[in-house]
Amino acid sequence: MKTKLMKNTWIHYTLAFGMAGAMATMAHAESFAVEVPFAFEAAGKNFPAGPYTVDAVSNGVLVIRGATFGGTAAIMVSASESAATPKSSLIFDKGQETALLSRVNLSSGLILSVTPAKRLAATLTLPPKGSVALSHP
Repeated sequence: MKTKLMKNTWIHYTLAFGMAGAMATMAHAESFAVEVPFAFEAAGKNFPAGPYTVDAVSNGVLVIRGATFGGTAAIMVSASESAATPKSSLIFDKGQETALLSRVNLSSGLILSVTPAKRLAATLTLPPKGSVALSHP
């Protein structure tokens, strides 16, 4: 019984370190530009159709910036799976009023799931460029 518990614990630690490695890889992920042809919501903010850039700023945090109107949002992400055909892109779910950003595909093949804004406990303060400061309400 104790051996089975140790084996399960070892497997969980191995998976956790594997996900941490994937997140570390994601932190050094490429920046990419994308044209979104419709209005959408990300991190609780509404964005109009237009060109956007996506940048990794730290483990588990991506920043999406509007190229023409200057809107910015930090999105919390977690590695979820790998794509068979890697291509940088944004994936949206159809919401009641607007499309919701749900996943980010990276050219490395890593697919990142976006944490819904309602589940975030921290308030994000974003400068136009540079580091992200997190503060708890």
